[in-house]
Amino acid sequence: MNTHIDIRRIARIVGIAVIVAVVLTVVIPAFWHWRQPLLKDGSKLVAAVQAFAADRRSHGQPLPSSISLRELVRDGYIAADDVPAFDGMEATLSLTADETYPQEPLMTIRFPRDGGGMVVLSDGSVQQVTSRRLRDMTRH
Repeated sequence: MNTHIDIRRIARIVGIAVIVAVVLTVVIPAFWHWRQPLLKDGSKLVAAVQAFAADRRSHGQPLPSSISLRELVRDGYIAADDVPAFDGMEATLSLTADETYPQEPLMTIRFPRDGGGMVVLSDGSVQQVTSRRLRDMTRH
């Protein structure tokens, strides 16, 4: 009889552990995602890039192929508070992306942890990529 009770007890413990594991794998990522800051106003980012490009043209300077978000913040084109979603990340915007090449990166975002990141393509799609793939995409 003690063996029967021990098996029930073990089964309950295992069942509770499975339930806790499922809840943690569903609830924690959902909560983490919910707590992440979002881009407050995408139009501010677009306006910052446009202002940067206009300043370069007005000073007779060539437009680089890309600009980092860090540079836009540093040079006062946009406030860091306007782009909290990218805090701690390396974000770069292409200034030469061509919509006729839909697989060309429009924006790349490198995550600080593993070097992987996300790429927004000219066709509007978003891909999560490994650090190697991100490096290959930004090399060209």
